Amino acid sequence: MSVSIIMPMFNSGQFIESTISSVCDQTYDNWELLIVDDCSQDDSVEVACRLASGDHRIKVISLNSNGGAAVARNEGIKASSGRFIAFLDSDDRWDSEKLTKQIKFMKERELAFSHTGFRRVDSTTGKKLSEYIPPARLTYKDMLYSNQVGCLTAMFDTQQVGRIEMPSIRKRQDYAMWLKILREVGSVYALEEVLASYTVRTNSISSNKISLLKYNYSVFRDCEKFSWPVSLYYLLANTFMRIKRGRS
Repeated sequence: MSVSIIMPMFNSGQFIESTISSVCDQTYDNWELLIVDDCSQDDSVEVACRLASGDHRIKVISLNSNGGAAVARNEGIKASSGRFIAFLDSDDRWDSEKLTKQIKFMKERELAFSHTGFRRVDSTTGKKLSEYIPPARLTYKDMLYSNQVGCLTAMFDTQQVGRIEMPSIRKRQDYAMWLKILREVGSVYALEEVLASYTVRTNSISSNKISLLKYNYSVFRDCEKFSWPVSLYYLLANTFMRIKRGRS
């Protein structure tokens, strides 16, 4: 079963080689890595192209203008050929058995949508900050209260879900996509094991908690088409859950 790994890239020269290496080191080898560069201004493309020249499974796609992660991911999805779609950002990493274990998990249970646990790692020191193990099963309603699917661990089966794309919002497009999938398949199931490393960068867009409020609101109002009172209710519920879990 082939896997298409979608990787948006923007100014990731500090991390990209390690990230690509974590894909090349997978014990499961039936994959393609689609790296979509969103107009990087550092040496990201040079590094990615050098590594792609040594492995035919790696392809580098360059966008003509900066469009954000949703645009980059959707270009990768359009170019993909694998039965399964997985996501990995250009500063994160997978453990070597991530694909092997997750594909087996999905195949044995005939799952349409799955994810795994992950650890948070400081970008400067490399120190592990925390670990997250998701609930075994989450429904659409569960996810309205809190996004509990890490993008770097998510995988879906295109034969059951289709080759869907992410909504064109600047942030939280992954959350909107999970809700879209769950409206169709009902539940997402977790392989309750830590199999990936999420890099925490203090200067990233996602570290700005105030600005994220409007993106979360957009998920409910613009993508889910809820009324503004319902959208505000779920925005507040999300905020409460993030504070309760101590997540950034």
